Amino acid sequence: MIRFIHAADIHLDSPLKGLAKRHNLPTNKILSATREALVNLVTLAINENVDFVLLAGDVYDGDPEDLNTNFHFSQQMGRLNQKNIKVVMISGNHDAKSKISRPLYPPKNLTILSAHQPESCEITKDGEVIAMIHGQGFLNQSEPRNLATAYPAPVAGKLNIGILHTSLDGREGHANYAPTTTNELINKGYSYWALGHVHTREVVHQNPYIVFPGNIQGRHIKETGAKGCYIVTFNDKREANLEFKPLDVFRWETITINLDGIKEEPDFDKKVEESVESRKLPFNEIPHGIRIILEGKTNLHPWLISSQNRISENIQGIFDGISAGHLFLEQLLVSTSGEITAAPNEALGEDALSILKQSIDNLKTSPEELEELLQESHLNNLNRAIPGDWKAKDDPNAIQPMNAAWLNKFLDDLVPLIQTIAKNEEKKS
Repeated sequence: MIRFIHAADIHLDSPLKGLAKRHNLPTNKILSATREALVNLVTLAINENVDFVLLAGDVYDGDPEDLNTNFHFSQQMGRLNQKNIKVVMISGNHDAKSKISRPLYPPKNLTILSAHQPESCEITKDGEVIAMIHGQGFLNQSEPRNLATAYPAPVAGKLNIGILHTSLDGREGHANYAPTTTNELINKGYSYWALGHVHTREVVHQNPYIVFPGNIQGRHIKETGAKGCYIVTFNDKREANLEFKPLDVFRWETITINLDGIKEEPDFDKKVEESVESRKLPFNEIPHGIRIILEGKTNLHPWLISSQNRISENIQGIFDGISAGHLFLEQLLVSTSGEITAAPNEALGEDALSILKQSIDNLKTSPEELEELLQESHLNNLNRAIPGDWKAKDDPNAIQPMNAAWLNKFLDDLVPLIQTIAKNEEKKS
């Protein structure tokens, strides 16, 4: 029997990618999540007494800014070294050989396959070769070549495993790196293909197994659900069994709630609570970041649009009551529509203006939100592009700096301007 772990896309110390703006999220927990997930991976390998570990690219998220990132990885590989567990890895697009400026000397149990040409590595147990690992890493971040074409033929009588960082037949949302096809991998004659690059777990093919394990820790709301690795067991007949093992320490989920027919605020709160509880999330085992998406037709629509800050606070309170502080609201997205009770043109005009005015009033009470809005808009780029001597705070004829105070004054005039435009259009018709 041969047992090994197949993992990929650790993205060690991956940045928050804007999540620091979500003030209610446990940012310290999220910042350390990839490190903790790697610790979980190593602990699993030791507890399961596997023969070896395969890491199919993107161990790092890029050239580490801090050597502590490298030290952490080396320390975890050292734990495996103490247990005589061999690790074979390749580089991917994020940690391509040319990108890593200060690589550390690897412990003796770690083999990094060549990024220049395919390379094979023997795995031995009790003095006998039990498996052959064939692979090639990325030399540069962009790898347009089909690397698998040059992988060697399988070694007769041995368990042959290919390790490859690839988009395979093409996966939506992923750059087309090291492209190949499922049929080409099947025809190579290997017993298992350990793939990386795609962060969604997928068993592409069986006999031979062609597998994406996904990343070991979701980094943001687009990477939802349990994240981890596969323990792969081959019996003496070369038949494989795969078992997924979660490794993540913080999990992301999206919950869509339909509000059709909801008319009162207490009914809304109850609907949110029921919708979250029905998902039966394992929040007592692992904290979750939740994005709530509201949809459907409801006469609460104007309130939902204009009071999102307060509603978000209410939802976080509901989360706390359900989970005792293990559920966190990542973001509230309102995609509802109103129940039209007046003539369509009337309802549109009055509702839209009242919603806009309330939203503006909410914004104006929060200079921080105004500043964030500027930072996230094209106005910020324009502001930076205007030469400094063209801007003068005390000269009304000069271009005014586009800061929170400027935006506040602009918003004062916005609703009256729209009302004037609407009246003029009404006269024309």
